[in-house]
Amino acid sequence: MLRHFSVPVALLFTIVAFAGCSKSSSSPSAADPRYLLPTEPSASVGVVDFKDTAKTGQTVSVIGRVGGGVKPWIEGRAAFLLVDTGAPLPCADSKCGPECQHCAQELASATMVVKFLDEQGKTIAVDSRQLLGIKEEETVIVQGIAKRDDEGNVALMASGIFIKR
Repeated sequence: MLRHFSVPVALLFTIVAFAGCSKSSSSPSAADPRYLLPTEPSASVGVVDFKDTAKTGQTVSVIGRVGGGVKPWIEGRAAFLLVDTGAPLPCADSKCGPECQHCAQELASATMVVKFLDEQGKTIAVDSRQLLGIKEEETVIVQGIAKRDDEGNVALMASGIFIKR
C-alpha cells in the first residue's frame, strides 16, 4: 500500500517542480499585441531632446532605455521610467560611489515617465512587464502624446511601443 501511495506523491512533486521552472523571471511575458507597434517608427527623438522641446498635446516617438541604474517599474501599473540612450549608467565611473550626487542629477535630467492609459484616462492597472513584455535596460521606441505639468515635468501618454531586439 505504501509503495502505491509514494508513486503518485513523487509524480506530484515532479510536476510542481517542473511547473515552477517553466517561466524564467528574467524573460519578459507575452505582450498584449494592442500596444505593440508592428514596425520601428521612422523618426524618433531622444528623452533629453523630448523633455527640452515637448509641448502638451504633441504626438511624438521617443527612443530610450527602460531604466538602467534606476528602478524603472511602477509596480502594478503600465508605467515605467525611460532613460535617454546617451545617458551613462549611474556611477559607472571608478571615481563615483553609489551616493554620487552628480550621477543622480545627470540621470534625473535624462529620465522621464511613460504611461499607458485606459479609456478613462487612468494608468492601466497591469504591470508594464506583463502588459508590454519589456525588461529593464531594453531599448524601446514609445509613441504617444506629450504632457507637461505646471512645474515643467514632462511625461509621455503612450499609445504604442516598439521593442528593439
